[in-house]
Amino acid sequence: MSEQRHGARGGREHGSTEALAAALAAGEVGLLVDVRSPFEFSGGHVPGAVNVPLSRLGERLDELPDAVWVICRSGVRSSRAAMQIRTSGRVATNVTGGMLAWTGPVEPSASLRSLLLPLAASLTLGLAPLTPEPHLLGKLRWVAGGGVGMGPLDAMDLALHGAPWVWLVVATLGVLRARRRASGGPPASSSPA
Repeated sequence: MSEQRHGARGGREHGSTEALAAALAAGEVGLLVDVRSPFEFSGGHVPGAVNVPLSRLGERLDELPDAVWVICRSGVRSSRAAMQIRTSGRVATNVTGGMLAWTGPVEPSASLRSLLLPLAASLTLGLAPLTPEPHLLGKLRWVAGGGVGMGPLDAMDLALHGAPWVWLVVATLGVLRARRRASGGPPASSSPA
């Protein structure tokens, strides 16, 4: 079937995304807690998951049932959350690989609305709509040529004006990936985050 590692107290420690999908299909998941930020959660989550950001988990432990599954983007935050939940005497299963490894359905499908914040950041940091500022292109050519004579302020200016574009590209790839998964197509390659 699927791999699961059991802890010293007998509580599940780790389960794969395949194990989560099988447990969901069998109705064996009492509660799936997504510990990502509300912004990340709104971009797409496993159907039925409840968002409790890791930063707020401690104050909401009393609301959790005796056994929960925990997921995040990659499995790092959910691993910390699962340890915290286990110290309260509950059984917690960390979903290894997180949403990056999840190939099942995602709700809500990431929408173009999730691109508004990175687009606004791109526009408010001095970039013309849909095309980078001319001096940004010049600096990119400068870096491609070896960056000879580039000072710290030039590098900072490049990062300040270039970062929103990188954010916009990564967010767009995330929307496309979530839409592809929601439509049942093969998952797109993972984008860096």
